Amino acid sequence: MIRTIKTLLVVALPCMMITGLLSGPAYAQEGDYKIAVVDMQTVLAKYEKRKTKYEDLQKQVDALQSQIDKMSKDIEAAKADYEKRKDTLSDEELFKLETQIRNDHANYQNELQKSQRQIDGMEELVLKEVLKDIQEVIEAVATSGNYHLILNNGKGPRGAVLYASASIDITPKVLVELNK
Repeated sequence: MIRTIKTLLVVALPCMMITGLLSGPAYAQEGDYKIAVVDMQTVLAKYEKRKTKYEDLQKQVDALQSQIDKMSKDIEAAKADYEKRKDTLSDEELFKLETQIRNDHANYQNELQKSQRQIDGMEELVLKEVLKDIQEVIEAVATSGNYHLILNNGKGPRGAVLYASASIDITPKVLVELNK
């Protein structure tokens, strides 16, 4: 009988300790630390302001692209005109047309690069604004929920968290606050 009780204690006590450690919210052994995760990829994808900002940005990109496309068509038309007329023009006229086409092409390349830098700058500003909003909301949710640590629950091998229980995922709370 004593041997049975000892065996029971040897087997049951560690199981009870492990069960006690694993159950309940994510608290550290020493202190009451509350941990949560946020899936930043999901937040970015479902944040309505980000969607609106990127739609506005896309309209600006489309306007810049139409200007670039017009320049490209004009250059192609000048090249076609040059090819059609090159046998009937003097060397001086050919030189002028070739120079004009080269200058137009150089202007086209400069405008293309300028537009790309402009788009990159606008996108960076939008991203900074969106990330600032998200950070502020995460901090507010963390403060109101008494969380001590919030981790990014991004998927895949580059994510900061390899596994997290759905019970500590505050992504829905963050999205509700962001999309108010």
